[in-house]
Amino acid sequence: NHHTRLPGYVVGKRGTVERLHGNHVFADKHAQGLGEQPEPLYTVVFEGAELWGADAAPGLRVSVDAWQPCLEAA
Repeated sequence: NHHTRLPGYVVGKRGTVERLHGNHVFADKHAQGLGEQPEPLYTVVFEGAELWGADAAPGLRVSVDAWQPCLEAA
């Protein structure tokens, strides 16, 4: 298993793509010495209740920047 820059608390959670930032160096591959391998980078927004359930503060939203290979279609 390798390092990822995707926060563990969003893995397997449903969010909404809010913005496309274009293609950027895919850091996970680059760190493994596999070259830059540019991939689309997105800002994905998660509702607090999706991440922490009823314990989330009302109206809480969390934004995470994530590369295409880290995302799954909903």
